[in-house]
Amino acid sequence: MTIRPRITEALARRRRWREFLDFADRHGSPHWLFRGVADKDKHLLVPKIGRDTARYDAGIERVLFRNFERRARQFVDVGSLSAWDLLALGQHHGLPTRLLDWSTNPLVAAFFAVSSEPRKEVARVYAYQASNVIDPTIEYDPFAIADVAVHIPSSIAPRIISQRGVFTVHPDPTIPLAPTGGATGDHYFDIEPIDRPYFERRLFGIAIDPSVIGADLDGLCRTLNWQYERGVALGKVVF
Repeated sequence: MTIRPRITEALARRRRWREFLDFADRHGSPHWLFRGVADKDKHLLVPKIGRDTARYDAGIERVLFRNFERRARQFVDVGSLSAWDLLALGQHHGLPTRLLDWSTNPLVAAFFAVSSEPRKEVARVYAYQASNVIDPTIEYDPFAIADVAVHIPSSIAPRIISQRGVFTVHPDPTIPLAPTGGATGDHYFDIEPIDRPYFERRLFGIAIDPSVIGADLDGLCRTLNWQYERGVALGKVVF
């Protein structure tokens, strides 16, 4: 009595995976960017610096960035980086900024959607049409832009490269970015909690996992931990 429901569930998950691949194909041209969120209702398209609207202050934001610029000199050659790339580097390492992370690879976005917390909510992959790309040789100041734009960073960190990372930059980081296409659903894809482990396993099978996304030992150990917990592709013990 339990075999048929299990088969039905398995077929439904495979169908949903194929639907996601179709979604990716429909957004296959180079001007599409992708972002995965773990909770479609609570994770709005808002940069970290602006998520607490009562606390946000543009002056404090600039001071925070200047402090990062001053103190980061012990770790990186700040003088070799533009203000844009320095801001991207800070964002990459957890600094609250007016940047929002995206990827040019929909599979990378799906990985972040299904593997992030909370895991019991409906995840979502957004597709955003990039139309206004920053030219840092003309627009020097990230704090002087008038409209939402896209920053394509230099190769400043291995993880940005491995994640095919790009950023949107927001003149008012407290205002949520409106998804391309509005609320029609044409440009986002939802993943139910029951389907998230299946998606994660399929992504692992095509080398979209923390060891690749993270491009460091932390990422490698996250992947091995995930394999251990789920008994996935551990191989035989050989001494």
